Amino acid sequence: MRNFDSAYTAQQFLETVESTPWSGQESAQLATHQFNDVLPRIQALAMRTSEWITVIGGTRQVIDAMVQSGISRARIRWVAGKTQDQREWATEQALLASTSSVVLSWLEELSPRMQQRLKMASKVSHTHSFVFNALPSLTPLH
Repeated sequence: MRNFDSAYTAQQFLETVESTPWSGQESAQLATHQFNDVLPRIQALAMRTSEWITVIGGTRQVIDAMVQSGISRARIRWVAGKTQDQREWATEQALLASTSSVVLSWLEELSPRMQQRLKMASKVSHTHSFVFNALPSLTPLH
C-alpha cells in the first residue's frame, strides 16, 4: 500500500507492512490479504466518531467481517463501483466529502497522478483511508 497521509494503499508493497509517520499521523502499506490484520485498527478508528465507514469495491465478506468486529452495519456505506475509474472517483469523492471517519477502497494499480490526488484528498479531509490494490476474491482460491 502507498501512504496517503492517514491513507493506506497496497499499490507498491504486496507482502510487507511499512509504517511511516506523515503529518503527525500513522501510515502503513498493506496487502489485500492483510485486511484481517488491519481490521482491529479500522475498528478502533471507526469507534472514535459516529461518521460513516465507506467501503468502495469490497465484498459482502468484508462488510460481514467489519460487522463481526463490532462496527454497526448502519454506519457502513458500501459502494460497488464496477470499473477502476468508478472506484477511483468514488474514493476521491468519499475522502473530499469529509463525512467518513474511514474510507476503504479496493483498487487496481494506481497512476502516480491518482496516488497524489488521493493523498491530497486524505490530507485535506483528515480522513483515514485504506486502499488495497487487489479486489477481494468472491470465491476461495485453492
